[in-house]
Amino acid sequence: MLCRELAILTVDAVDSLTLFVQDARSSGRGLQLFSSKVYGAVYLIIAVNECTMNTLSSISSPSSSIFSWALTPFYSRPSITREVIREAFVDSMITLAGLVENLILLAEVELMNIDRLEEHLSLLHVLTVQEDTAISSAKTELLRYIWTLFGGNRRMLKGYDKNLELLHGIGGVRRQAWAHVTLTLRLLKQLRGDMEVMQKTLSSPKLPGVPISIEAHIRSIELGVERLKDSRAIARKKDEEDVSKKIFDREGTKIIYVGSVP
Repeated sequence: MLCRELAILTVDAVDSLTLFVQDARSSGRGLQLFSSKVYGAVYLIIAVNECTMNTLSSISSPSSSIFSWALTPFYSRPSITREVIREAFVDSMITLAGLVENLILLAEVELMNIDRLEEHLSLLHVLTVQEDTAISSAKTELLRYIWTLFGGNRRMLKGYDKNLELLHGIGGVRRQAWAHVTLTLRLLKQLRGDMEVMQKTLSSPKLPGVPISIEAHIRSIELGVERLKDSRAIARKKDEEDVSKKIFDREGTKIIYVGSVP
């Protein structure tokens, strides 16, 4: 009876672990694609900002000299050129804001995928605890009668030991994966918050009184981009520092790799 229950638990645990591995692979590919899109958006925003600042610098030189106005009375006012640049900059930011919004939606999808991984891990942990208890009971029962068999069931006992070792290892896998999923969730939420702040800054209406210069808007965007880059750098550093662990039996026939989910 105990062996039958143990076999059922083993099948359930294998099925749960298989689903976890499949979803982990899918989530990993999704997170890698998401990370690439984030970096692409960051570099595009930086390029637009630099292009705008360079253009503004090129038209600000003539206005810096009083003599240029006296020598060239028909010189077109820089404010007109700045207005054209401002309109082009705003149009570019509207397009980039749409790109950021798509990234936010993609981040929410990845968060749901990670939540599904968490559910698999919780179920796997429950099955692992149950199977660990069942194997321990079977081992105790076997030890009770082993003296009458003169060591005939030592191979079976050795198999129980290996299963116990693997189950304890899976518990370690669960803790490792849980820690990484938690970190990934926190970084994604921080990333989404940074994106929302950036989007609100880009779409904020003009304040009454003195208008905000293009340079001020660009500086505000740069601060948001820097926070975005810092959060991704932290995630990458954590991923590089995460040492993969291996759980294997004595013959090396079963290997479970524990690494970062993304």
